[in-house]
Amino acid sequence: MAIPYRQGLILVLSSVSLYADIIGGELSLGFFSHTPSGTASYQSTLSVDAEDDLYWDTEQDMMLKAYIEHPVPLLPNIKIAYSTLSHEGSGEVSGFTWGDIVNVSGNIDDSFDLGMYDLTLYYELLDNVVEADVGLTLRYLDGSVDVAVTPFSSSPLHATYEAVDFTAFAPMLYGKLRTNIPSTDISLQFEGNVFSYDETTLFDYEISARYLFSFGVGLEAGYRYAHLDSTELEDGLIIDVDFRGPFAALVWDF
Repeated sequence: MAIPYRQGLILVLSSVSLYADIIGGELSLGFFSHTPSGTASYQSTLSVDAEDDLYWDTEQDMMLKAYIEHPVPLLPNIKIAYSTLSHEGSGEVSGFTWGDIVNVSGNIDDSFDLGMYDLTLYYELLDNVVEADVGLTLRYLDGSVDVAVTPFSSSPLHATYEAVDFTAFAPMLYGKLRTNIPSTDISLQFEGNVFSYDETTLFDYEISARYLFSFGVGLEAGYRYAHLDSTELEDGLIIDVDFRGPFAALVWDF
């Protein structure tokens, strides 16, 4: 029997309303204040120190996350994330070696930029007072290291310059555990990704607390740690660096 137009329209609108109530998600925009430590080298057996030789110091960079959760069985939920790690340094070096810059003493100016693009597919194992998610993250890394050293006896026009660009994909295990404190709008959370294979180890994690105000809008603050250790990003480039520090974010849980 055919469904009358008006009844059909009511059925469609009711279905849309039902799924709008069930489909949810979260947006988060924040800043990560990260302090670096570690070493790196390029086409050399001599490593340089991120703080003492490259003069990297604490910097602040953006981090963005978006989660979409739905009611369709067996279909994973989706998380999209983007974050950057950037540093600039300048100072004096002695016997510095990096690529074609070999055993030079002078003034150094350098920069490091790393963009991380994440696509995560995950499933909810628990969704109550305790929430637990597990899944797989595909991460794309796009980075560069630029170094210029001007010998003490030369003008800046005679600086020796070396630029290294690198890109990589890494499939990472993903997990999140959140505890909602009963009778409050406060929750505690751990979230992380990890990948280790052959000559590359990459991981990051966040430990945070959040407070939600009206309409699902809230604030989140905590500690973030990111580790990059690889000899395979670019031929001759070896990086073993940690980035750690506090972060804060504005969140919308809808």
